[in-house]
Amino acid sequence: MPGRKKIMQITADEDWLIDDSKTLEQAALIDPWNVLIVDDEPDIHQVTRLALGSVQFLGRPLNLLSCYSGHEAVEFLASRDDVALILLDVVMESEEAGLRTARLVREQLGNHRVRIILRTGQPGAAPEREVIESYDINDYKAKTELTRDKLYTAVLGTLRSYRDIMLIEQQRQMLEANRRGLLKVVDASSTIFRLQSMQQFAQGVLEQLQALLFFEQEALYVVVNGAVSAVERDQGMTVLYATGGYADLRGKPLAEADLSRFGPAIDLAIRQGSSVFGHDHFVGFFHSPHGAANLLIIDGPVALSNADRELVELFCRNVAIAFDNLIQHEETDLTQRDIIHRLAEVVETHGQAPGQHKRRVTLLAGLLAEELGWKAHEIAQLQAAVPLYDIGKAAIADAVLRKPATLDEAERHIMETHAALGRDLMGKAGNRTLQLAARIAHQHHERWDGTGYPQGLAGEAIDPAARIVALLDVYDALGHARVHRPPWPREDVLEALRLGRASQFDPAVVDAFFKVLPRVEAIAAQWPDAAYLH
Repeated sequence: MPGRKKIMQITADEDWLIDDSKTLEQAALIDPWNVLIVDDEPDIHQVTRLALGSVQFLGRPLNLLSCYSGHEAVEFLASRDDVALILLDVVMESEEAGLRTARLVREQLGNHRVRIILRTGQPGAAPEREVIESYDINDYKAKTELTRDKLYTAVLGTLRSYRDIMLIEQQRQMLEANRRGLLKVVDASSTIFRLQSMQQFAQGVLEQLQALLFFEQEALYVVVNGAVSAVERDQGMTVLYATGGYADLRGKPLAEADLSRFGPAIDLAIRQGSSVFGHDHFVGFFHSPHGAANLLIIDGPVALSNADRELVELFCRNVAIAFDNLIQHEETDLTQRDIIHRLAEVVETHGQAPGQHKRRVTLLAGLLAEELGWKAHEIAQLQAAVPLYDIGKAAIADAVLRKPATLDEAERHIMETHAALGRDLMGKAGNRTLQLAARIAHQHHERWDGTGYPQGLAGEAIDPAARIVALLDVYDALGHARVHRPPWPREDVLEALRLGRASQFDPAVVDAFFKVLPRVEAIAAQWPDAAYLH
C-alpha cells in the first residue's frame, strides 16, 4: 500500500501484545515461531495480532510479521527461510493474488517447509475443494468463520506440523552429515594407510584430522614412551609433527609450557585409554602394541556433537591400525635393507670396485630420479634396489674380477654373464624391491641405441631404473681407480657422458645429470673410497 512500510515486525516490547506473566527478558531469550500475515487490509493485521499476540507453542512465542501484497510477500520470503507459517489472503492486488503467491513460494522459491493457511473474505471466488486439490496449502478458512479460538486452533495445529517437518529435516541432515563424516573418515584413513614414512604418517594424520573437523586449529602429533605420568615424561614425549605455531617443535620434546597445559588431559587420556574432549583443546588417543602412546593434540575450542565425537574416535581407531602397519612395514623394510646392504658389501669386497662405489651410485640414483620427477615412494624403492645391481658378480671368479689388465675375449664373455646371473639370483623373489633389483641387474649394461648386452634392448624398452644406473655406474667407475687403471680426469669423465647421450645413455637421464652436477659432485665428495678402505 502506498506510504506504508513494506515489512512491519511487532516485537515483544509493545505492552498490548503481552497478556501473560512472562517477563520481557525471558521472552527475548527464546527463539520465536515466525508467522507472516499477508493481507491488503490493515485491520486484518491488527485483529490477527490481537488474537495471537500472547500465544505460545512449546514455550516459544509467535513473532508476527506483515506484508500487504502477494508480490511483497514473495520478495520477503526470498530473503529468509525461517518463516514457519503464512496466513495468506486470497484476494489482494488481484482476485487470485494469494493463490499465485502460494504457487510461487512452492515452485519458484522451492520452499516446501513453510505451512500456508489460506484465508478469504470471498469463499465463492476460490472453492475450497478446488484450492486444496490444486495448490500445496495446509488449510483453507473463510475469514467470517475464524473466531479467536478457531484461529488459535488452526495456527497451533499448523505449527505442530511445521515442527514435525523440521524435526524430520534435522534428522535427515544429521544422517547426511554422518554419512559424509564416515566417507571423510574412510577417505582420510585410506590416505593415511598409503603413507610410507613415520613423519609423512604424522603429517597426514594431522592434516586429515583437521580437514575432518578441526579446520583452523593448530595441532601436534606426540609420541609418548614409557608408563609414567605426563609431568615425569617430558623427556619421553616427542613431537613427531606439528602445525601452525607449534611447527618448530617437530622432532623435539613437548615444550614445558605446553606440557603444563596439556599434561592433565594427556594423563587422563592415557589412564582411561580414550580421547579427551576439553573445552579449549582435544587430545586424541590411540595405543600402539609396540609400547608407545600416540596423541593427537588439537589446540582451540572443541565444540563437537556426539556424532562428530564418534567420528573422531573412529578416525583414531583407524589411525591406530595404520600406525601398527607402518611400524611393521618399517621393521620389515629395515631388515630387508640391512640384508641388501650386507649382500652388496660382499659383492663390493669380492669384486674389482672396492670402496664406496655402491653407496655413491645409490645416493646419486635417488638424486637423478627426483630430478626426473619420480615420486617419493618410487625413489625409496629404487634406492633400496640399486645396491644389488652387480650381485651377479658374486658368481664370477676372482681371477676375472681382479685381473690387473684388460680382459681377453673369453674373460669378457664371462664378465658379461653377471647381468643374467643377477637376474637369475633375484628374479624369482616375490618382493617388489628384489624384482626391481633383478631388472636393474639384468639391464644396466643395455644401451640406448640397442648395442648393449645381454638382450640388445633399445630406448624405452630398457627399464627406467636401469637407464639411471647405467649412466651412474659409468660415471662413478671412470672417476675412481680400479685394479687395472687409475681414475680418469673429471673433464674426461664428463665428456664421455656427453658423447654417450642418445647412443649409450638415455638423453633425459644425461640432461638431468648435468642439471644437478654440483649436487652430484658434492655427494661423491662426501663418500670417497679412502673412507672405506681398511
